[in-house]
Amino acid sequence: MNRRIDRRLHRSGSVGRVRSVLAVALPLVMGAGNVAGKLFANVLDSYLGPGKLRIDRASGTHGWDARYYQPSTDSLQEAKAVSDQVSQEMVNEGIVLLKNKDLLPLQDGTCITPFGRAFLDPAYAGTGAAATTDRDRVTPAQALSRHFSIDESACSAMQSAKTSYPKAAAGTRPLDADKNSLQAVMDKGRSAQIPEYDPAIYRHLEGQVTGTVGLVMIRRDGSEGIDKRTEPYKDGTRHYLALTKAELGTIDAAKRLCGAVVVALNTANPIELGPLMGGTHEVDAILWIGTAGSRGFDSFSDILAGTVNPSGRTTDTYPTDFTADPTFANFGEFHYNNASVTDRTLIGDLVPHGGFGTIDRPFVEYREGIYLGYRYYETAALEDSGFRYGQLDGKGAVESPGAVAYPFGYGLSYTTFRQTLGRVFLRDDGFIEARVSVTNIGSRPGKDVVELYYSAPYTVHDRAEHIEKSATVLVAFAKTRILEPGASQEVVLAFLRDDMASYDYHHVNEDGTIGAYVLEAGDYTVQLKANAHDLIDLATVTVDRTQVFQGQHLPEGDRLAQSSLDDEGRPTGKPESGIWRPVSNHFESLNAYMDDPSVVQLTRSDWRGSQPRPIPARTKAAPQSALDEFKRYERFDPHRDPTMGNGKTSQVHCDQEPVSGAKNRLSLIDLRAKPYTDPGWQQLLDQIDWKKDRSDIQQLLFMAAYQTKDLLSLGKPMTVDKDGAMGWSIKGASSWAGANVMGATWNTDLLRRMGSCLGEEALHSGLNGWYAPGVNIHRSPFAGRVYEFYSEDGLLSGKLAAACIQGAGDKGVFSYLKHMVLNDQESFRSEGLATWANEQAIREIYLKPFQIVCREAVTAVPYLDAKGGRHRKIMRAATGIMSAQNLIGGVIGFGHRGMLTDILRGEWNFHGAVITDLFLSKSHAERDLALRAGSDMYMIQTPGFNAEDYDSPTARGVMRQAIHRILYMTVNSNAMNGVPPRSRLSVSPSPWKIGLLAADVVAVLAEGVLLFGGFLQKCRLDGRSKR
Repeated sequence: MNRRIDRRLHRSGSVGRVRSVLAVALPLVMGAGNVAGKLFANVLDSYLGPGKLRIDRASGTHGWDARYYQPSTDSLQEAKAVSDQVSQEMVNEGIVLLKNKDLLPLQDGTCITPFGRAFLDPAYAGTGAAATTDRDRVTPAQALSRHFSIDESACSAMQSAKTSYPKAAAGTRPLDADKNSLQAVMDKGRSAQIPEYDPAIYRHLEGQVTGTVGLVMIRRDGSEGIDKRTEPYKDGTRHYLALTKAELGTIDAAKRLCGAVVVALNTANPIELGPLMGGTHEVDAILWIGTAGSRGFDSFSDILAGTVNPSGRTTDTYPTDFTADPTFANFGEFHYNNASVTDRTLIGDLVPHGGFGTIDRPFVEYREGIYLGYRYYETAALEDSGFRYGQLDGKGAVESPGAVAYPFGYGLSYTTFRQTLGRVFLRDDGFIEARVSVTNIGSRPGKDVVELYYSAPYTVHDRAEHIEKSATVLVAFAKTRILEPGASQEVVLAFLRDDMASYDYHHVNEDGTIGAYVLEAGDYTVQLKANAHDLIDLATVTVDRTQVFQGQHLPEGDRLAQSSLDDEGRPTGKPESGIWRPVSNHFESLNAYMDDPSVVQLTRSDWRGSQPRPIPARTKAAPQSALDEFKRYERFDPHRDPTMGNGKTSQVHCDQEPVSGAKNRLSLIDLRAKPYTDPGWQQLLDQIDWKKDRSDIQQLLFMAAYQTKDLLSLGKPMTVDKDGAMGWSIKGASSWAGANVMGATWNTDLLRRMGSCLGEEALHSGLNGWYAPGVNIHRSPFAGRVYEFYSEDGLLSGKLAAACIQGAGDKGVFSYLKHMVLNDQESFRSEGLATWANEQAIREIYLKPFQIVCREAVTAVPYLDAKGGRHRKIMRAATGIMSAQNLIGGVIGFGHRGMLTDILRGEWNFHGAVITDLFLSKSHAERDLALRAGSDMYMIQTPGFNAEDYDSPTARGVMRQAIHRILYMTVNSNAMNGVPPRSRLSVSPSPWKIGLLAADVVAVLAEGVLLFGGFLQKCRLDGRSKR
């Protein structure tokens, strides 16, 4: 009897202990869940869905139709189908036929024998934040089978074999040496590998595939956070962008076994192609297809079959030797030996081995200046008598070898076009107009690209003042419609005469400032070219007198940018801000650094003597001026900093706190389609209650990753923002080819349609902001993110991006143009990389696409008037910018006030919001710096990292300004769909909050059951023990 009681007591004790543990753990878990839910509420809203927006309509507005943007399709699936069609058109026009020795197009039914790992495992996109999510992909085999038969014997050999890759050459860094980013740490060297099958696996095909066409696919990958390997491999491969021994062996096997061979380049990055253009390894045809997206291989198949005539043009120069390019000596990893940087980000705390600790400060110097890509090679051909450019035979094969394999703007067609330059003249509005007649004189229908360049006089004055001018500069372009054989089209191109001015960052202006655009007197040649090198015809435009654009005498482009617009989008000729803002230097520390005699910059005045050369041991001492700038940035004090602190000498100083809590009864929707300078904005901002709205404001400004917080006191709804450059990074969205494939179309209309397609998908998906397009420059072919940006040329990039943003804007999507600026390599950009360039190069190359978009992109904003009447107003479409995380000189990109305020908002009249790139800094003062420099939102999802200063008049002044910019971006977007004038907004609880509340109720009940059960058990045990 006593034993039974003991056993029962033992079992009851075990159950009781479990019950006790659960009774203690349950409230702790639910408490933690509730705290996390409160801290991460806006993040959870963006991923799990926010509460339903409640619109309290004002009296008399209930019958008004406030659907400002309506989808033209019935579902996301239908919208994606339209996107897929346009994306295939994009690749149709983006694939570049580099070489064709009378092999293509192939007849339907031709038997193709595929070779190479990329045929079975192709690259559809790059990796990183911009990677797409669409898995509904057309494979090369599926695409080719629509037109051709595929010999499966080679496929079988590849499927049963294993790939291998060459190891690092002796004396070089191992393939997994790159640890300079979290992506690189996680990659473990895979991005430096070049896997391929041993060509010996194809030996058994001897005699089996004779007479078929060999298709060899070559793959290279791109990734955010990881640049491409520039060092040699053990098999003799010179670097990651050279063909390996296995790849050349595969090409040779295809030639031997099949006869005719096509090489398809499934890579965003250029590859050294000299061996394939002539000699032992020469092939019959070469096509660059880039990263193809979900539908790109269908386009590839159609081009091989001739149902699509290729019309793509290169967006980068293809040198024969990448190591001889002027950027090669100054790209990648360099460190100062007298300066260090310590990781201040959360990555080291959150991810094992994710942080970088303390390292010597990394840096990079753009010693080539403006002579980048074709600007270098075309100028070298003019200045250096010993330079051999190279000559093609008209079919993409080498006629005479030289430095350039394929020039910028180059591409072949299956037909022949004749371009004739007509009248070229200066119009009264300051534009130079050129008319070009394009005639298809071949036998197949096709499209052609018209490329217009200019050449400016290089004078004694230029040599004395250190003004650099490249031999030729792209100034305008257009793509024709499809022209049938014998058909013609007149293409009208126009560009501002003042855009031929060069920036002189040494010029002393009359007002004492430094730096001005200078349009020198002389003859300027306007050049019609087949590509950057091959001249078709030219005309001369004479500038009678030298013009220095200083003070109120602005270049016409800046005058247009600063002008207000009428309702139809026409410049009024009056400055929107009330005054014309002059142009002058805003990168003085970079200019001083680059002008130091120890930094030899490439110049036409001493072309051979100034060629960039490697920095010994890739290390040097930073000058004292740079050390001082690093120190000031790292120790930024919002209270005491002389230029951006709270003192009276500060550029952002405010004497009085802004008005708080005014009862003006305005709502954000009342400012839709109103100018940024409309007085109503200040009345709305006066309604901010700095105490009651504190948490919302801090989340809006300092926790802005992938969404912007609602601010219901002002009528601002939450917005949802997503990546990426090749399509939305959400389930069910379309997947597009790489950005440089888009660039290779040279077709602004296609880019506008792409933006419209993504806008349509956004309307079905509840998306408002797009972290794209990217317009950083392809400074080096070894950059890891080439696939995410358009070109080496700023004008081509800017025109295409402007069209894309306009298309997205017409559907109400605001786009964050990124990354501003000098974000041109992945190595160390998150580890304090100090980037140095002179201001002429920064303005003429790297800022150019941002400037073009701010100046030219417009969109129609529909709105309702006070009586419910529907109208539309043409407004500037650029309302979002993403700043960079690399250092510009010695200051982080999102903290550079000269760029983000003086140039962007002053010279270019930009009114929207700037968000930082994702940067997980633990520094509170870094938020103050960003905000005061001109970055309005800090991209992070981790709560608790707000600016150091919230309460000073200066802090509130800059926060009010940032809120103004965010509201302006939001109100003119699809975020206001369904909201008529004078409405008030509220939000129902988010579904996840309801779920959490339900869990709380269940937890309380469960806790009660546990406690009551424990009480009953105690009573039973007490009774038994007494027995």
